[in-house]
Amino acid sequence: MKVEETVFADRYSNNGAGPMWCCGNTCIVRLGEDVFVSATERLAGAPVLNDCRWVLWKRTARGWERQQADETGRQREPCPLGCLPPDKLVLSSNPTRLPAEKVGGGPARPELVMFPARQPTASPERVPPGCWEGKSGFHEHSYRSMGVDAERGEAIVFQDAGLSHAEWALLDRDGSWHGGRLDWPRYEQTDLSPYGAPGPRVHYGQVVLRNRAVHYSGCAGYDNWDRVRTYEDMQLGFSSGDKTPPGMRSRQRGNRSRKLFYTWTHDIGSSPFAEWLELDNTFSDGGWLFPGDMHLDDAGRVHLLWYCAPMLRSLRDAHYPDIPRVYSIEYAVLRHGKVLSRQTLVRAGEGHDAAIPTDLDREGMPYVGPDAGRIVGDPLATPRFHVAPDGGLFVVYYVSDGADLSENRIMELRADGTRSAPVTIPLKHPLTQFFTATPRAGCAPSRTLDLFGHRRGDWRHAAGSGLQEYDGTLSYARIGIAPGSRGKGEWR
Repeated sequence: MKVEETVFADRYSNNGAGPMWCCGNTCIVRLGEDVFVSATERLAGAPVLNDCRWVLWKRTARGWERQQADETGRQREPCPLGCLPPDKLVLSSNPTRLPAEKVGGGPARPELVMFPARQPTASPERVPPGCWEGKSGFHEHSYRSMGVDAERGEAIVFQDAGLSHAEWALLDRDGSWHGGRLDWPRYEQTDLSPYGAPGPRVHYGQVVLRNRAVHYSGCAGYDNWDRVRTYEDMQLGFSSGDKTPPGMRSRQRGNRSRKLFYTWTHDIGSSPFAEWLELDNTFSDGGWLFPGDMHLDDAGRVHLLWYCAPMLRSLRDAHYPDIPRVYSIEYAVLRHGKVLSRQTLVRAGEGHDAAIPTDLDREGMPYVGPDAGRIVGDPLATPRFHVAPDGGLFVVYYVSDGADLSENRIMELRADGTRSAPVTIPLKHPLTQFFTATPRAGCAPSRTLDLFGHRRGDWRHAAGSGLQEYDGTLSYARIGIAPGSRGKGEWR
């Protein structure tokens, strides 16, 4: 049953949104025996930032086959994918409103695109959110998140609408739209806010929709931490002639996502969202964090997974040598907005295990070249849940050591709060970043683990292009979790 395949390869422009950029969502779904992925396809000659379009792929008996692509729209970001059993695929699209020759960002017109799963080459139905008609503030930097309730046949999308809030739109089973807004938290007076925003935008959101209850969690950016309290503190390592706006300085020195937030409502539209709950922050060590996954179990407990990483090595070595560089995967269980338990699943780095839960090959790589300013970004780790039909909950993640170690691992999270020892998933080509076919996207719990993402070295600078373009290959891996394996490494 084990499968490892290349889905497609392409060259991407550096518009700031690579093919895994919508990582709070997923771009792979399993509907029965059929597996589909959505991907971005670069449009040759199209101006950035909106130089991509969505493309739908299906795994067939002949291998991966391209079903169709957007013939009219172009956009910046990859498009989250979901499924509404028994026969519908739903894709969140955000095509630009700019004319074809226009360079840069600008207004966008969000829509859901519906495909019949049994005939994925047929012309799709485009469904613009009726509740958003006449609203402004939607742009190519959408930071959108989608959740699907397969049992009720409903889908919800959240999308940035400026610096103060996100708009949400729920498509119900009757085809009617319902909408509202999710206001961001507020910055404290002592916080250094990127772009002068009034509150931290909670981005890369994970969404669970079930019986009209909605759970949302994401990370937020801060330019400050315990040892950086003023913009003058951020001058370290810069020449006196540097003209970069202060709010950009921390982006030149690594990721600034420093807080993880969560909110929920028991009935979207009729009950307000709860006050934002801060689950974690990296203010003590200047590191950063990023959402991993979310799962709502049948007992109403919310399971949350996230990744914590240290500041850039060059910055630590030059200015903060006393702070150890430590990586971790964190896990919490909540109910009714209260944290029931929390534990560290993986801890690695200086003074800990050498198996680091991210792709060390890509640490400290600049992802914007000289013409657009140098922005340094460490790779995003993407630990994910996998849910078995019997309710078993597993965590899937990647580890490396900067040398020969490169593998995906899995552990079970038991109902009594304990966990199994991690087991290596026997893949010839482990995936460093990946999406899974998740119940949050409408997929049924399964004994089949479906992964879609990058292998080691499959996201690299394009030859002869400096830092402005990248070659990327996206791959698929499938492996079965044998009944009763419960983390013992029984695969098929």
